[in-house]
Amino acid sequence: MRPHFRNTLQTSLLGLLGLIAIPLTFSGCGSVPTTQSEMNIKMEAVVPPANKAADSILAKDQSLKPLLDNAYGYIVFPSVASGALIVGGQGGEGVVFKDGTPWGIAKLASGSIGLQVGGETFTEIIVMQTSDAFNAVTADQFSFTAGVTATAVEAGAALKAKFDGGVAVFVSTNGGLMASAAIGGQQISCYPAKME
Repeated sequence: MRPHFRNTLQTSLLGLLGLIAIPLTFSGCGSVPTTQSEMNIKMEAVVPPANKAADSILAKDQSLKPLLDNAYGYIVFPSVASGALIVGGQGGEGVVFKDGTPWGIAKLASGSIGLQVGGETFTEIIVMQTSDAFNAVTADQFSFTAGVTATAVEAGAALKAKFDGGVAVFVSTNGGLMASAAIGGQQISCYPAKME
């Protein structure tokens, strides 16, 4: 194959994969309910998958159970999509729990530019030990600083957890080619189920 043709073909394929990655990365984030009725419908849709995801993670690591039971609150993102070639990033929708009870919904978004080969989905749980940590994460828009990493879920993961300001993050890969526990730059927006 002639070099010029090969380069053109590679550029075209990379561009196509980049276009495919954009909807994959941020699909499922959906819109934010604007009425109490819409919020009730949304909660009915998102709570069961969040509970199922939490149960799945606890089945992998029972040491997380006391951590969740004793936490002031936690957020479960059942399926976070992580980007592919050219445009990388993450996006997902989850449920905020306070004292073990659904409190509201959470939207996760993160964007980055750079070559990331492959794509995967993973489950993410953000544990907030105290009311101050809970308020910090759920108020306005919260962002993890660059360089922050999550603890991979495996037996005894809770014992390895690194809390920063009362917050720790756990991830469990659901499959794919790109494995990364880097969460720096993730932006989280939370919305209470009971609207004012």
